[in-house]
Amino acid sequence: MVAGSDDLVSLAGGAEAPALPRLDIPLLRKDRRLWVWWHKGTSRRLVVVFSSVGHGPETPPVLEFAQSATAGGRDSAVFIGDPQRTWLNAPQLIEEIVEVIEAARDEIGATETVTLGYSMGGFAALVIGGFVPVHVALAFSPQMSIDPALVPDEGRWKRYRRRIGALRIRCATDHMSAETEHTIIMGSSRLEKPQVRLLPRTANVATHFLPGTQHDTAPRIKMAGLLPDVLDHAFSRRSGALGALLSQRLNARSKGFAA
Repeated sequence: MVAGSDDLVSLAGGAEAPALPRLDIPLLRKDRRLWVWWHKGTSRRLVVVFSSVGHGPETPPVLEFAQSATAGGRDSAVFIGDPQRTWLNAPQLIEEIVEVIEAARDEIGATETVTLGYSMGGFAALVIGGFVPVHVALAFSPQMSIDPALVPDEGRWKRYRRRIGALRIRCATDHMSAETEHTIIMGSSRLEKPQVRLLPRTANVATHFLPGTQHDTAPRIKMAGLLPDVLDHAFSRRSGALGALLSQRLNARSKGFAA
């Protein structure tokens, strides 16, 4: 696949992104369990990007954040899509993803591994650090749980949840590594309250709340022209600069780290 923009499915039908240098991001694996794209950059940072739910349960996974995740092609990135939309609950899926990450890390001699995702992808970006070393995780509007027992008032994603068997990952918080620095960006609307209640309040988690925003944090940040800077600040562990940027440009309210 040749990617020229940060395709975020929630922006479909919206303003067109400006033309950007084209990146060669081949699809290495495509089967019922997993889709994997790979971009080899020149740095020793590995970015692991997890796809969101997309437009529907039968649509193919979408490669997202191509330009920003790779810093315009500089950083290596493995893009992971879960075509069954299982929130990492398919049997042995986590182990297969860990093998992909470890192989990519070995290929470039990575000195740091960071994860990124939006919605379902944000959930995976937070969780995977409990199974493979991750330095920084950045999650836009992540579900913290799709378990009805934990979020009984969550009315979204039910058609996906019904297709999943046993839940291996009931809550993202249970698997968020103490060794990972987590940055979570959430909308402040009532729609997100079932998930906000489960956000962890630990020293290695910073949360930024965007007013006037529902589940569309990543598209809103992109439309404001801030996506590359947000990723750069988060991955480089400049939490104070990230909080200041979001506060000044989007009136965000921040908790954790240097907030």
